[in-house]
Amino acid sequence: MTNSPYRSRISIIYRIFFVIGGIYLMSQVCSGQENNISLQFVAFPKIANAEPVELLLTDGKTIKVELPTNRLSPVYKVKPMTQWALGKSSVNDKGDFVFNTYGKAPPIASTSQLILVIRDGPNDSDGLKLIPMDNSAVNFGGGKFLFMNAAKVDIAVEIGDVEIVMEPRQHKMVQPKPSKSEGERAYLFVYLHFRKGTEAVPFYDSTWRYNKNVRSMIFIYHDLNTNQLRTHTIRDYLTE
Repeated sequence: MTNSPYRSRISIIYRIFFVIGGIYLMSQVCSGQENNISLQFVAFPKIANAEPVELLLTDGKTIKVELPTNRLSPVYKVKPMTQWALGKSSVNDKGDFVFNTYGKAPPIASTSQLILVIRDGPNDSDGLKLIPMDNSAVNFGGGKFLFMNAAKVDIAVEIGDVEIVMEPRQHKMVQPKPSKSEGERAYLFVYLHFRKGTEAVPFYDSTWRYNKNVRSMIFIYHDLNTNQLRTHTIRDYLTE
């Protein structure tokens, strides 16, 4: 028995709807993925017995996030929010959700964000300062250096052919040219000074290897025990 023209038309219509439905479903999935924000965290200074904190989500739920000091955290995929808030959740006597905020900051216009977390005390609950940054390869790629002044005084930095000055709690990103090259190796001369009255007092000088596939974060701070200025460096090796 042969198919009637009517049945053939119905079959074609069903196939069209099936294809359209599949395309729509894929577009929704892709759209949901595109709307996700990739978050990473790095914290300073290091504290004893550091534990993950919670990131508040839009629907009142939370996820635990790490705040490492010697590397970048894992990548967390979340929906866009009006603010990033870190803290700890609990339930009160009435069974209501309660979130104790340690620190918060508005997001930036980037689908890949690195949040610098500056601790105000020996515990995360003492307060956190959140500084969101564009974490894309275009903005913070290989060969770039992010300096964060976590000290109590103004800091001047000379690195390669670049000079910058930072007030306390200020950060700046630079992309210096190497100071010298020896064959395939390149080097950067680095000098750090702090302001004492009207004078710039040197407290650090070194020669760093330059690598175009490495991005670096340098925290400058006062040691809590000695009150001496120190540096803490995190290097993130990128794939070529």
